[in-house]
Formats: sequence, C-alpha cells, structure tokens
Amino acid sequence: MASEKIIPLRLSDGETIKVEVTQIGEQPVSSETRIFKKATGIIKSVANDVAETLKEVDKTVKPDKFSVTFGLEIAVESGELTALIVKGTGKANLEITMEWGE
Repeated sequence: MASEKIIPLRLSDGETIKVEVTQIGEQPVSSETRIFKKATGIIKSVANDVAETLKEVDKTVKPDKFSVTFGLEIAVESGELTALIVKGTGKANLEITMEWGE
C-alpha cells in the first residue's frame, strides 16, 4: 500500500525544497536528501513523447489551437525517486485540449 512522506530534495542550484512523496513497495522511505534532477528526466521523456504525438495530430486533424496539461506525482521506489502520471481529483493527470475556429 502506498503512503506519503515529506522528504528534502536538492535542486540543481543547490537549494533544498521539501516535497511530499508517495512510497511504493515495502522499503521504508528515509529522510535523506535526494537530488531532484534524478526524477525530472521522466518529465522530459513524457513531454517529448507527447510533443511527437501532437505533431502527428496537428497534421491529421489540424486544430487551430491545442494545449497539454500534465502533472506528476513524485514517488520513492526501492529508495530511488521516480515520477508517476496519476489520475483523480487532487492528483495530476494528462489533459489535451483542441480547438477549432468557426
């Protein structure tokens, strides 16, 4: 069962922030400071995949405008940071909006 805990994360500029993370699996989450950059690689991968897909959508359905909103939940699995795309109210998800003019 997943549980939440607040841990410190060190940013690229050396600043430290506190983040609520979800524990996945049996290993307890320690309060050691982790490097946030390790979890942000997933953001780049998701954004690249979504952008590539939307380029194809733009060629076929030709919306006048579209936007993408996605959010991630930070989790700790086997002591390492990971990011999850989650759904539900109060949680992050993937939302794509397309608009066509009249």
